[in-house]
Formats: sequence, structure tokens, C-alpha cells
Amino acid sequence: MYADFMDEISSDELYEGLLAYGLFAEKLPPVFTSVPFCDYCQTLSSPFEAGWNEYVTFRVMRNINIPRTMGIPNPFKYQRVCAELRNDWDKIRKHFHAQTDHQSYRVSRIHIRKEYNAKRIFEMNYKNWRVNGNPETDLLINSKGISRFIVRTDISTCFPSVYTHSIPWALAGKKEAKDNIGNDTWYNRIDKACSDMCNSETHGFLIGPHASNLLAEIILTAIDKKLYDNGYRYVRNIDDYECYVDSYDEALRFMRELEEALREYDLSLNHKKTKIIELPIGIEKNWKHRLNDLPRVGTSGMIEYPQVNTFIDTALNLASEIGDFAVINYAVKKLKESNLTDNGKKLAAKRFMHIAAVYPYILHLMEEYVFIPYKVDSSEIKALSDKIYREAVKLNDYESLCYAIYFAIRFDFVLDEFENDYKKVQDDVLNSKDCILMTIMWLYFMKKNHGNRSATQVKRLKKAAGELKNTDMDRYWLFCYEALSCDDLFGQWCAMKKSGISFIRKEIFEEVAHEMAIT
Repeated sequence: MYADFMDEISSDELYEGLLAYGLFAEKLPPVFTSVPFCDYCQTLSSPFEAGWNEYVTFRVMRNINIPRTMGIPNPFKYQRVCAELRNDWDKIRKHFHAQTDHQSYRVSRIHIRKEYNAKRIFEMNYKNWRVNGNPETDLLINSKGISRFIVRTDISTCFPSVYTHSIPWALAGKKEAKDNIGNDTWYNRIDKACSDMCNSETHGFLIGPHASNLLAEIILTAIDKKLYDNGYRYVRNIDDYECYVDSYDEALRFMRELEEALREYDLSLNHKKTKIIELPIGIEKNWKHRLNDLPRVGTSGMIEYPQVNTFIDTALNLASEIGDFAVINYAVKKLKESNLTDNGKKLAAKRFMHIAAVYPYILHLMEEYVFIPYKVDSSEIKALSDKIYREAVKLNDYESLCYAIYFAIRFDFVLDEFENDYKKVQDDVLNSKDCILMTIMWLYFMKKNHGNRSATQVKRLKKAAGELKNTDMDRYWLFCYEALSCDDLFGQWCAMKKSGISFIRKEIFEEVAHEMAIT
């Protein structure tokens, strides 16, 4: 059950899982880590400076080909949020028990949990059906009768709309919370830490940090309890709802009651995405059924060139038909697990590389699911990266630019644009005002210059970081902190730098990370 997953996590495991493995979103190039920062926090005897801060923003492409803005909070403020959740974990677990223990199945499907042989405690997709279950089939025929309709809906801009004061409302009840506004209660401390992390705003959780998912669950499980107690049976994937009802009128009642329950926490229903669908229909997404039997095995006993081609064509047609490029995501992962001939692998690599150049949504999959398993030559990765870079510059597509530069760092080649006129490239990137892009570009030139901060190409970036430190450190903290030495930093940033802490994964950039740790 839901609370069983929470009970398996100790307060220290919660703190480490959220802070060491949940600061940076998975959609970023796999450059960053907060494990050293978490270790550093354990050595300190006093808390970080109080006050509020802004945060780094970056945009990533969603599966519907629309960008989403995500955030990386100031690490000191995120640590405080994680510490408050750790300190009050026993009370929060009691809250989850109170909201969910009476439910006959797990309504919320995506939440924090321990993972086998791992310290991270959250991910967006859990594949172990033996643990996760499949309550949808049980909801078709349940104690109330036979389900004849399904309501599919979601919360309108859920995380950006959350009112931080609704955390105390959910944890203590609205009356008690309002009676204790401003008092130093445990739930008010969580509320204050959240707003301090977000520019002192009382509206909005950052999309990306794993703590945001736990905080949202505090509120959403309270909403679940009210709806479940009113007799509705549904599943929820973060803010996506699928409710099984026996009549069209009940579907309308569910929508009204969900809207009322959301309004109590200053949230609203997304009417544009709300659908009432008559059953029976396939529970699994239809496009998955159409791909499940593909690709077919050829006469050699392996999946050959024609079958790979047919499979990818089918996936592309489905993605175009329904306007959801999660289909391509699924296809890339499925094909990697299949037994392809050498020609089939070459074809898959070329076609997925072309798709990634057109639809950056799958760029984050390329290294693990295409380049490495299909043994793509670095010259081909370079050719792709050069093309991605040139096209992305025209569109101000900073996510694609980040990946083009990351691939150059990871597979050790020089991008044509950087070789031709590095000053123009640096100026263009700095003018983008995109912190992640600046940081990855800085890493590129650090690696090219073997970690030498005195190199001309690096010094230009260090100068820019120094200027941003003086004018806008909050929104560019990652670039400023990594590019500057401890003598150029101040306060707790300087103290952390002196301790050799970096947010760059040293196993990927050993030479660069070593230089940063000792400078």
C-alpha cells in the first residue's frame, strides 16, 4: 500500500535520496551531480544563511513537442527543504497513513519509493508490475458495479500553480493552519522553506527537483481521500486522473467534485484535456498494442534491416497520428532490447539520429540507447552534433545546443562552430542568458584546454561569470560557482569551493573535475 512505501524509507534515506540524487532533473545532459554537496552538508555544524533566493531555469521539450520550463534551486535553499522534510518525516508519514490506509488499492501510482540497490528514491516510470500492480483491471468490475465510462483529466499547470500555504492546510487542516499563520510550527517551517527556495513566492513548486514531487503528494493524497471517501474509484499519475464510473452522469459528478476538491487547495481542473470515454476500450495505450508485436524476427532468427525499418516507420506514423512523441521514446528503448543484425543496428542508429535532429525530445536517450549499444562511430556523432548545433542556433533551441556540446565533451571531438570562431560562439551562448548552456560550454573549453583556467578561451568565460556573480548570482549560480575560483566567490559559496565541492560528475570529466576541485 501507499504508506508501506513511505515506511520503508528512513528519515536519513529520505534526506540523502532527495538532496544527493534529486536536485538535478533527469532531462538535463548527464553532467551534474549533487552527491558531493550532500556529503559536504553532513560535515557542517550550523545551517546555511537564511533568506530567499531565485533559481536557475531551463526549458526542455515535452512529448507533445511543446517546451516546459524546469528549475534548479539554489542548493542551500534546497538543502533546507530536504532537511525540514527529514526532520518531520515521521509526521508526514502519519499524514500519508491517514490519507491512504483505508484505500483498497494504491490510487497514486508515481511517488517516492526505495529502489533495489540504489539510493535515489524517485523516478517517473516504475516498470515492476509485481510491485506496482495493475488496479485498472480491477476497477472495470468493482464493488459498486460495472464501469461503463472512464474520465481522463488532469490539473491545470499543477506544480507552478501550487499554493505553498496549502501544505499546512493538508497537513494540519485549513482551520488550524490559518489559526497558526506565522507561528513556528513544523508545517509552517516546510511552507517557509518552499517559498524561500522560490524567490519568496507562495505560488509554485519547481518542476525537476524530486522534493517537489513529495511536497505535491502531501496535498494530492488529501484530495484523493476526499474523492475516494465519496465513492469514486480512479488512479492518479502525479496530476493525471483516470476515473472509472458506471454512468455518464457519474462522470460529470466526478468532474465537479474533483474541481471543488482542487479549488480548496487553490488548484484548478484542466478542462481542455478532460475527456469522458465510453467503455470498453483497451486499458493500455492503443499505440503500445500496435507496437508490441513489432519488430518481427527475420529468417536469420534475428531482427533484420527490413523489420527495423518497418518498426520505426510504424512508430513515426503513430507519433504523428496522435501527436505524442512518447511513442518514439518507447520505440527507441524497445529496439535497444531486441536482437538486431549488424545492418539492423546501423539502420536503427541512422534513423534515430535523424529523428533526434528533428525532434529534440529524444536527445536525452541517444547516448544510452543509441550511441553506446549500436557502437556509433564518434565521427558520426560529431556530424550529427554539428548539424544539431547549426539548426538549434537558428531556433534558440538551448536544450539541443546543450546536448550537441555535451556529445562533443563525452565523445571527445571538436564542434565545427567552436573551431571556426570560438569568440562568436561564446558571445552567442552568453547572450542566450541560459545558465545550463553557459555551464556546459564552459566545460567544453575547460576540457579542450585540459582544465587550464588561464587559457584565453576559459578566461573570457570566467570574466562573464564574474559579472553575473555581481548582478544575478541566483539565476546563474551553477555557471558562476563552477567557473569562478574561491577567491572570486563570497560567503557560503566560497566556503564550499574551498572544500573542493563541484556539481560536475567527475567520472565523466575526470580531468576537468580534478582541476575544479583543487582550484
